[in-house]
Amino acid sequence: MLTRTPDYYSSFRCLAGACPHTCCAKWEVVIDPDTAGRYEAVPGPLGERLRAALVRDEDGDWCFPLQGERCPFLDGENLCEIHRQLGEAATSVTCREHPRFTEDYGPFREITLSASCPAANALLLGSEAPLTFREEGSMEEPADHDTALLLALRDRLLAVLADRRMPLRRRLERFLTAALAAQDALDTWDEDALSALAAGELPPEPPRVEDGPGLFPDALGLLSGLEILEPDWRELLRQAETAPAAEVPEPLLERIAVYFAFRYLLKAVNDGDLLGQAQLCLLAVLTVERLAPVTGLGEALRRFSCEVEHDDGNLEALLEAFRQETPPLAAFFRQLG
Repeated sequence: MLTRTPDYYSSFRCLAGACPHTCCAKWEVVIDPDTAGRYEAVPGPLGERLRAALVRDEDGDWCFPLQGERCPFLDGENLCEIHRQLGEAATSVTCREHPRFTEDYGPFREITLSASCPAANALLLGSEAPLTFREEGSMEEPADHDTALLLALRDRLLAVLADRRMPLRRRLERFLTAALAAQDALDTWDEDALSALAAGELPPEPPRVEDGPGLFPDALGLLSGLEILEPDWRELLRQAETAPAAEVPEPLLERIAVYFAFRYLLKAVNDGDLLGQAQLCLLAVLTVERLAPVTGLGEALRRFSCEVEHDDGNLEALLEAFRQETPPLAAFFRQLG
């Protein structure tokens, strides 16, 4: 199996009790069935507490409901009692894997580290060098034709984002222009056009759009209407509407853009919606930039990731909004122009 990860992946270390934003709070702790079954056999007081805490949520999954917005097994030192007494292997898959996002694409898999995690966030923003990706292992069989073609397209789009010969705004515009052309080719399954785009024959100019509003503030209203994790999220978005712009280093915004593009673009293999995924990436980058004067860059990225990346319903709601042209595609181009 070939595994692809960001270049800082091996440097990741959980902050454990020193984490300022523990992943054992705010989110419901889902327990996979195998782990829930093992808890039935744990002896002593801890076993009794485990069994008493396990309940089914509204989706029918086993979980530990939060107590005071904290996992009931998060102790006073912000450490996991289950991990301490029974070892890491006794924790749920969710706990063992966080903050990793793992996507399997048949003969290869890709793993990213969620920017909601302070340690992963610091690694992503701790360098201004171009973000690259490492491969380990090998593919025992080739990827299917459609996946291979989308992979080549994504590589080209990542190269556009990383081309520091031009300002980042121009790169983001070219990224969206290429994604739009690729979507047109995908919709008609024009393999020649897709192959040409993957080979670097990008549209020379973005489409012409009529004058009108850019992405903001309407996009902030769209985000405010989604399900929220922390109650101050909507207030932060409201403050971002009028906050004076702050200079954010382009190399860091570029790394954020590449982070999102690597994570999301290839998901188009499931639904063919490459343009929607590209819009999601741009919304993320531009919203984080807009929030940075309010919270600081790292916290803006962390909060966006918490509120959007970890909620499948919110991700799907955004993709559906893009499909409904709310906000219109032209607003993205006007924002970048």
